[in-house]
Amino acid sequence: MNDWEARLTRTRAEAAVFGPFVGEWVGEGAAHGEPASGELRGEAILDGSFVEVRERSSNHEDRCLYRFDPEDGCMRVTHFFAGASVREYAVERTERGLVWVTPPLEPAVEWVFGPDELVCEVTWPGTPVPEVRMIWKRR
Repeated sequence: MNDWEARLTRTRAEAAVFGPFVGEWVGEGAAHGEPASGELRGEAILDGSFVEVRERSSNHEDRCLYRFDPEDGCMRVTHFFAGASVREYAVERTERGLVWVTPPLEPAVEWVFGPDELVCEVTWPGTPVPEVRMIWKRR
């Protein structure tokens, strides 16, 4: 196996942690005190080295590219959302799923993985409870 093949093999293996996103999901929950609903679709792309997650809900639309970065050994998410905004964060595994490692003044994002559901909670700094909580069920 050459260096490129070894890199791809490692990248795919490490990206497996994002596997629970793959599939089609229907979500319900609340965002900023209002009911919210939407659809989420996760797909392994680029030979399995990335997982793309597309979300369209009643209050917004975004795309995330999850990957393992072999250069620094970290998991990462690149988040694209309205207003031509793009952010990149490190991602850490937890016992329940994943958290985005966000700066202190940005919202914390946590994903909890269940066998047939995903839960996403977004908590703004200084608030004790999530401002956004969506429960995604497999379609």
